[in-house]
Amino acid sequence: MRVAALVINWNGAEHLPACLDALLAQDHPDLEVVVVDNASEDGSREVLRRYADRVRVVANDTNRGFAGGVNDGAAAAPAADAILTVNPDVTPRPDYVRLAVAALAADDRRGAVQGKLLRTVRAPAGEPVIDTTGHIAFRTRLFRNRGEGEIDRRQWDLAGEVFGVSGALALYRRRMLDDVAIEVDGRREILDEDLFAFWEDVDLDWRARLRGWTAWYEPAAVAEHERGGAGPRRTARVEQLNWQNRLLVLVKCDAWIVLVPALPGFLVTLLLKTAELVLTVPTAFVAVLGDVRLVRRMLAKRSQVHAPGVGHVPTAAVVRTWFEPFDYRVWVRTWWRRVRGVPLGS
Repeated sequence: MRVAALVINWNGAEHLPACLDALLAQDHPDLEVVVVDNASEDGSREVLRRYADRVRVVANDTNRGFAGGVNDGAAAAPAADAILTVNPDVTPRPDYVRLAVAALAADDRRGAVQGKLLRTVRAPAGEPVIDTTGHIAFRTRLFRNRGEGEIDRRQWDLAGEVFGVSGALALYRRRMLDDVAIEVDGRREILDEDLFAFWEDVDLDWRARLRGWTAWYEPAAVAEHERGGAGPRRTARVEQLNWQNRLLVLVKCDAWIVLVPALPGFLVTLLLKTAELVLTVPTAFVAVLGDVRLVRRMLAKRSQVHAPGVGHVPTAAVVRTWFEPFDYRVWVRTWWRRVRGVPLGS
């Protein structure tokens, strides 16, 4: 299986060498590494010049976000049978791609594979901390990385089907990506560029499920991930995208028949998240109000997402099968630990 690893980079110069070295050390026999650089200004281009003979670079003139970067990278590698999306702060072990490919090839309807991602930063006692073992969907329409923040005691070492996968390091079957791509302004988008970054992988999870594709977790494939967008990296733009993209994905993928019974929990979490946004990053909430135009664009895409066809699965069936009851205690505890700056795994 021919694999194209797409590293989507924006000002990630400090992470690029470790990431690229790890990808170039993979033992999968047919792997091409493509770096999509979204107009970085931190010396990333200088770093990439050192890899010019081993890595292909797609240099964008503007920051097109993670979604646009993946679409550009996939278009630059049309012969690939599978696409590996990679954050520059991820370092996979040498057998990651080979093991993920084997899991993907095991089932023709398997559209994506997730390995075990561990945090680069360990717990206070030195134990490894889980970053993600796949996406969990909740009836409140919140989504979480399974196992996130837990000390790795092999509790997630059983391979199996998951709702979806984290785009930080995900292997996607090209045939699935082509199947769920949406026609937008005369071009086909794999990831939704209106989402820019954050929730774009959840949106892809959901669209794949609606077309009858499955996602798989393979714990033998291991990588480390620093993970940005939290703590000191929480910016107004990040908070804006996190808040609004949740709603935009629901506009496009959800259905009233299953959303209405879940409205109390959804509205509670929406209210709490809105209050936090207004109190902690008010400029982000103001920016959200300026992006209401995106609702109309999502409604236009919705008709394509829900169009009947081969493999079509009703939204109600996806939600009833995969959306779990929400544990508010865990959510509040995690939020409080983040506010207090308590280290992961402690």
